[in-house]
Amino acid sequence: MGTPEGSRQILAGLKEAGINLVASVPDINLLHLINLLYADKEITHIPVGREEEGIGVCTGAYVGGKRVAMLMQNGGLMNSCNGLTTTALQFGIPILLLVYYAGEMGDNAFHMLGLVTEPVLDGLGIKYAVMRDAAKVKTQIIEAPCGRKESGNERGRAGCRRGHHRRG
Repeated sequence: MGTPEGSRQILAGLKEAGINLVASVPDINLLHLINLLYADKEITHIPVGREEEGIGVCTGAYVGGKRVAMLMQNGGLMNSCNGLTTTALQFGIPILLLVYYAGEMGDNAFHMLGLVTEPVLDGLGIKYAVMRDAAKVKTQIIEAPCGRKESGNERGRAGCRRGHHRRG
């Protein structure tokens, strides 16, 4: 997500998967993708102030017939745990979570955040894929169960694989 090419591949994957609404919080590491979303005419982009607000926006949009994704950093994922558990997971709302992975090995600024991210996802029962190769990102998004067009209107998708991205 942090590179222009990775951002283009993510946007292409979202489109091919039929995602038509993306909520996001501002983050310098997501700037390329956020700028592409602002300029895009096919996907509705909803900027939000907090991650849990984005989960609510995505939940409501899904109930209204949209195919949704939420873009945030893993610190924001921690902030959104209440919204995820009390809405999306409890009611089986499929939200593709695209999470910038701060704190990966070698990132000393957020090392603790990197250590707890995957255990939190596991604890919430959220399946995830770590996407490091920009050339494979589009395919990984399309192949995620909540990214598949044919699963778009199914309810009870709490086990939907959420996108999860590390730098690299």
